[in-house]
Amino acid sequence: MPILGEVRAPRVLTALTIGRDAVASLRDTVGTRAIVASFADATYVSVGERMIVVTSRRVCPGPMYVAVDTDDVSVDLGVPVGGDPGRLELGHLHIALDSAAIWSGRLPGSEALVAARDVVIDALAPVAGRSGITAAPYTKHLDAAWAALAQRDFDEVARSIIGLGPGLTPAGDDVLSGLLVVAVGAGVISPGEWTPGAEIAARTSALSFSFVRLAATGQAIAPVHDVLMAGAKSHRRACAAAADNLLRVGGTSGADIAFGMWAGMLNLTS
Repeated sequence: MPILGEVRAPRVLTALTIGRDAVASLRDTVGTRAIVASFADATYVSVGERMIVVTSRRVCPGPMYVAVDTDDVSVDLGVPVGGDPGRLELGHLHIALDSAAIWSGRLPGSEALVAARDVVIDALAPVAGRSGITAAPYTKHLDAAWAALAQRDFDEVARSIIGLGPGLTPAGDDVLSGLLVVAVGAGVISPGEWTPGAEIAARTSALSFSFVRLAATGQAIAPVHDVLMAGAKSHRRACAAAADNLLRVGGTSGADIAFGMWAGMLNLTS
């Protein structure tokens, strides 16, 4: 770890993949760019009201992610953020962007996903069971969310659970994200048809809200899409393996996302 105030020598790195939303954020010249949080596998950068996540090569692709050819993308908080359309600079990390592949999550057709309901539910159930969202003190909030979901009232679903739990992405936000991607995939809502408003955004962090916003457009981290694509093709083993990959996401986020997906398949595809 560098000594406080030490100037680190520049490291020139290459981006391997860039999520489609990250591409849009990198083109955005409005708003201040700043480091929000930084760890070995992920550094979170605010760009005005948007977010970019620079990740190590060990992290799965995602819509906001810029995956880089290194195992450590940590930087000191407060370092300058700069660059141009072909590069991104985070303090001592100088990242070349031009050769990166653009990544976007695929969803199956809604009819195929609904037909594969049992396959997807069976694959997600063991992973969803690892989520702590069903325990106190969250139970009453979940009950309110499921009552709202039965009415297809996504505003009330979001109000019931967003912001619940600790961490960079609270458990309630992760559950909501998994649920929303399934809602889009199953054709219950069109991509971007439901937009979380300012009242809902105020209940959580800007970083976590970015994941919810993208989920409402049908975009999430790669294992989410892998589960739904494999399930829609009735590839049970591949679907279960993709669900297991969710457990590698964050401390508890993967299980919470899986719970939201499981609940969505259970409630929105019957």
